[in-house]
Amino acid sequence: MIFSDSSALQRIDATRRRRPTTWRAMSFAVSAAFAAGVAAFAGQQVQASWGRWAVGGYALAALITLLWRHPAARTTATATAFSGAVVAPLVWLVTGGRHMSTVGMGALTVVKRAGRLLVEHGSPYLPLEQLTDPESLNPYGPPLTVFGLPHALGLHGWAGNPRTWFGLAAALLGYAALRLLKADHPIRTLTAVLASPVLALPFVLGGTDLPVLGLLALSVVLLSRGSHIRTAGAALGLACAMKVTALPAVLVLVPMLMIRDGRRSAFTFAASGFLAALASFVVTAPAMVLDPYDLFRNMVLFPLRFTPQKTTAASPLPGHVIATSESTGATLMTAFLVILVAAACVHLWRHPARDVRTAVLQMAVLWTLIFSLAPAARYGYFIYPLLLLGLRNLLAAGQSTAARSREKTVSPL
Repeated sequence: MIFSDSSALQRIDATRRRRPTTWRAMSFAVSAAFAAGVAAFAGQQVQASWGRWAVGGYALAALITLLWRHPAARTTATATAFSGAVVAPLVWLVTGGRHMSTVGMGALTVVKRAGRLLVEHGSPYLPLEQLTDPESLNPYGPPLTVFGLPHALGLHGWAGNPRTWFGLAAALLGYAALRLLKADHPIRTLTAVLASPVLALPFVLGGTDLPVLGLLALSVVLLSRGSHIRTAGAALGLACAMKVTALPAVLVLVPMLMIRDGRRSAFTFAASGFLAALASFVVTAPAMVLDPYDLFRNMVLFPLRFTPQKTTAASPLPGHVIATSESTGATLMTAFLVILVAAACVHLWRHPARDVRTAVLQMAVLWTLIFSLAPAARYGYFIYPLLLLGLRNLLAAGQSTAARSREKTVSPL
């Protein structure tokens, strides 16, 4: 009887061990299918190139996970996926693909030009008379200009490419967030996160959202620990100063702090964010202090399609379809967005989140609604809610680890 019970327990434990392995293999297989779709149907050459490299890395990682029963299998599979989805396509862009069409990488050109303009004129934005096409406008905040400064100061190759600094900033901020969470194997976890298609594709293309997402993750993790409120606010303020896409986080986190920690903490968080954003504007765009309309035109009017030069951001999402279907479409969708944000503010103040994990879920929902209804939106913007949902799982795992640690330190009676 004892032998029978022992065998049953062993089978149950084996089943439990197989479940994470099966899920990891499935995630790699789904990633491989996504990469294959990008390789086959992407309209931009650089995206298709990423798909061709990544599909092999993901497929091989899935096979390693399924077939190799060894403690090192998980680390090896993660490294294989990262090599195929990030390292190989980046090396290809430097070597054989360096003459590839730059369509789809206009953000890098804009940031490089912004860095040069800041050095020469003290503002990252072109004057009105030089705005001739969509790429002449810059929808990014002045702090994002710092990633174009290496090129403006004469560095070439990878050292002068904003893509390098976007990825490095995101990796360092992500690692800091994981260390604060006391995550097991932070480097392996960070590698797995960066190897996912959600981040690997913008990592290779040079996505401007990467440092913004890194700052958001750091801010959320700091708040989950209930300390360093000023640092968390400054990180979020800097993220909002880089791209207005980060602003919905403020609408969720301030009410959450008010109900969780009190008005003083909420005020400290908001004030720290505002001062950090203001300081970054002054430092990275000193010429705009007396004439801030250039910033408003580039960061607000241009993304909302209220400038003669229309943004190239496009997708079959409802907001873009309606905004481009008639002459008043952009005005209609902008008004609808304002109403949506106002309604969200009322709801969030009346029903605030009581903890960070709930706040993260609220942010993901709010971003999904806004990006679906924005007059100009790309599928890539949904990286925000997707990353936050992944961060929510890490927060839950971190809380479980902390709880187990506390249980171990409690002395028996």
